[in-house]
Amino acid sequence: MRRVFLFGLVASLFAATPAFALREIMVGNQPFGPESGLSKEVLAAINMPERVILSSGPLAGYYDVYFHGEPKAVNEALRRFAAIKAGKHEVTLMPFPAKPFTFGKKSYPYDWMIHISGDRLERPGKEPVLVTMTIYIPNPGPPAPADPAAARKWIADLGNDDFKVRERAAKELADLGPSVAGLFREALKGNLTPEARDRLEKLLGDVSKDLRVDTLELPAGLTVVGPDDLLARARKKLADKASGIRGNGASMLAECGVPAEEVLPELEKMLKDRSEWESKAAYGAVFGANSLGAAAKPLLPALRVAAAEAKDKEFAKLCQQVLEGIEKAKDPLPEAEAKKRAVIRKEIRELLAERK
Repeated sequence: MRRVFLFGLVASLFAATPAFALREIMVGNQPFGPESGLSKEVLAAINMPERVILSSGPLAGYYDVYFHGEPKAVNEALRRFAAIKAGKHEVTLMPFPAKPFTFGKKSYPYDWMIHISGDRLERPGKEPVLVTMTIYIPNPGPPAPADPAAARKWIADLGNDDFKVRERAAKELADLGPSVAGLFREALKGNLTPEARDRLEKLLGDVSKDLRVDTLELPAGLTVVGPDDLLARARKKLADKASGIRGNGASMLAECGVPAEEVLPELEKMLKDRSEWESKAAYGAVFGANSLGAAAKPLLPALRVAAAEAKDKEFAKLCQQVLEGIEKAKDPLPEAEAKKRAVIRKEIRELLAERK
């Protein structure tokens, strides 16, 4: 484990000047103890061997914790997350792999993260007011089995009295791969012999090593949202009268996990609105454009006008910096990756509809 203090410059939509923030970064998975003042449920959630980074601050009780592991570990993390005593729990599913956490000269891959938002005043033993968990899903689900009837027959044969029949059934099912994972889960809900259950659980584990929507075990009653929900929240904020909230909504547009073309028109409209240049709302649109990288190139004309003509010099300077960064950004997302993300987004949407 490596622990350091990190001074960062945090740009705020609600302040005219940037503010300094102090965060403590811990690399590794050395366990926290009760002396930290955290509850046993929070400690259970963050003290997993899959933890790679823990970032605390800038306010007391605020933690961002990053983990790297297989679906089995993700599902254990979900169970521990749901057990945390808090004012609100929420799980977000994103249809793409997480961008590695970069610290110093190293990058740390991760698959999910937990955010704990405590009270602004440090009070030992006080429950956190908000805990969120974000899971990044890089793989689409498997295709449907070519012959589900045959697969179900092999599953039934796992309970056959003849050992050779059971062995052959297990081999045939193993050869079918991830496509039969759903049938395994369906069968495990029924009455099985102890041996058949053991075989099925092993087979399911073997075909569930990639993080996919179908490998998630979401606890009942837990609030779960996806890209479409985040997009709706961002658009609701865009309609608010308060400029700070509109700016927050604009920056959120780029973080929803949806294709850039879905949000570019709204960002462009805000950047072109000269009345917004005098408010903090336009800052959010610029931050959103910056987050989109090369995909924000259609916004370059609007950014150039704002950089040249805005009376707010800080805003004009920010526009200039962002447009220069977008010009240098690498090519947008490859078409194949965009299509894969669209498939995963659809799977998330279908999963959430089923839960409702």
